[in-house]
Amino acid sequence: MKKMFLLTTVLLLGLMTACTTSEDTLKIGVDFYPMPNLVDLIYDDLLAEGIEVEQVQMDYNVLNTPLNNGEIDGNMVQHRYFMEFFNQANNASLVVAQPIYHSKFALYSSQYETLEDIPNGTTIYVPEDVVNLPRALILLDSLGLITLASGVTVTATLEDIESNPKNLDFELRSLGTTSSAYHSDGANLAIMYPTYARDTNNQLMDASQVLAYEELNELTMTYAISFVTRADNLEDPRIQKFIEYLTSEKVRNWITENYGWAAVPAF
Repeated sequence: MKKMFLLTTVLLLGLMTACTTSEDTLKIGVDFYPMPNLVDLIYDDLLAEGIEVEQVQMDYNVLNTPLNNGEIDGNMVQHRYFMEFFNQANNASLVVAQPIYHSKFALYSSQYETLEDIPNGTTIYVPEDVVNLPRALILLDSLGLITLASGVTVTATLEDIESNPKNLDFELRSLGTTSSAYHSDGANLAIMYPTYARDTNNQLMDASQVLAYEELNELTMTYAISFVTRADNLEDPRIQKFIEYLTSEKVRNWITENYGWAAVPAF
């Protein structure tokens, strides 16, 4: 009887410990640099508040599924339009809890120094996905290289191009393969995020081939890479404490000093 009592007590203590750990642990989905680094930066601060952060490393394309299913508490891999596309496709209710940084989305060229130098019929690589292609077209429209149909912005497709005075030849590529294709295929223009604008030799790391950056304005600021959570989880005190430290001066300075070549803080 005593052995049974002791075994029951041990099991109950184990369950209580597991529950305590679950309640005090915040699971945050991360993928690419610098998100894991930012979480590392504030890990001790949150631990001092009684919150342990567990990073869940996974490809950004699938991190919304465990978030929607309640397996993780938030992720740091996307902008608003990527999230909204997932919400619509999955009847989900993910929300932007806090913008983190604005990527320096840009038009790259290995051949030309000015927009005027671009000859007619030049091939340009643009993102193939439905959330980043519009951003690329908005950039080209702002540079005067194309004109989009009136009122069309974040849903733009190639069919929405009303004028293309230089007769640019659009090639759709995935974000992950654009850089290598840009070098190996001899293309003259490409639109990329700085993080993706590298081949195996980091040839584009220093922005020496940036022909033009996206202007940061009311529209483009909505593309900020953000901390995303579920609507029913937004007011969780752990989430709010995470946001407090994520938007600290320490994080702002780290982004500026270590990732300034690719982004600017969004807070």
